[in-house]
Amino acid sequence: MLKKLFFGLLIVAGLSACTTSSVLVNIQRPADITVSQDIQNVVVVNRSRPSKDNLAGNIVEGLISGEGIGADRKGAEYCVDGLVNMLTNSERFTLKNIDGIELKGTGTSAFPIPLDWNEVKSLCGSYDSDALLVLETFDSDSWIRLGAPVTRTRKVKKIKIKELRYPAILTMNVESGWRIYDVNKKQIIDENKFTEVKEFTAWGNNPEEAQLNLPSKRRAIQESGLFAGKQYGFRISPMWIKVSRTYYTGKSDDLKLAKSYVKSGDWDAAIEIWKDLVNNPDDKIARRSAYNMAIASEIKGGLDTAIEWASKSEKLGEKKAYRYINVLHIRKKNEEKLKQQLNN
Repeated sequence: MLKKLFFGLLIVAGLSACTTSSVLVNIQRPADITVSQDIQNVVVVNRSRPSKDNLAGNIVEGLISGEGIGADRKGAEYCVDGLVNMLTNSERFTLKNIDGIELKGTGTSAFPIPLDWNEVKSLCGSYDSDALLVLETFDSDSWIRLGAPVTRTRKVKKIKIKELRYPAILTMNVESGWRIYDVNKKQIIDENKFTEVKEFTAWGNNPEEAQLNLPSKRRAIQESGLFAGKQYGFRISPMWIKVSRTYYTGKSDDLKLAKSYVKSGDWDAAIEIWKDLVNNPDDKIARRSAYNMAIASEIKGGLDTAIEWASKSEKLGEKKAYRYINVLHIRKKNEEKLKQQLNN
């Protein structure tokens, strides 16, 4: 009896899963910090290379850590590239240098003393920029761990075969330190160090094979460096990102038609269908249609209207609406922040 009940619940869950569909939406997220509107034109500088005084210590550190003497140097270059790639598509800043500018620093995770303001002024003057975005430090560590084997079933000539698969995980730990030099105010307006962790997983028939299937350290430091630079881009500049929104579908002809309109990008046509279904005597259809109206309103740019529809859906008994209302309120706050950051 319990087995039959459990099987029945699985069927219900499967049917429930089939009543929704997802759509990707482009939204603009604000930067983590708000940089003064006086700063529009920027130059990116890599100052993570060791000076002559720090070179010997940097070599010893590379040998002890096993990362290789040039690993952090390449990782820092990729980190700068990650930020440059982000700022190239930024609506907030104009990047004045595509090619990297290199200055000497500590070559370790320790911040060097700040740049002399005469040097900052000279660099900014050469590129007609308002500020320097400087990667002051870069340090990376990596390690490999082996996971417990997992039994998997695969078909060979229609025969099911069980086999053990062994996972290996390469973890990259990247630490980057940044400063922003405001040349006109002679102020360092941001000085922070960030740690990013990126994992790479590979599988094999034995632990040795799993390790061999992991990406090379060069590729791992490249992806990790680019990722770290990208994260700093999110910190200082508003960026467009894709988020997923789930809406309700169904087996009725109306809901199938609405889904087809959404897939073709005709939200207005889908809205006309859902608007009629909001007054449906079936409570489930009514609350889900109201929820869909909230999704459509957000995508059309009407956050207040979206909140109204989500609230109506919640009153009709839709449990997902509560969380979505919170998401919409956060978006409203972010919109105000964006106006300040983009000066709209």
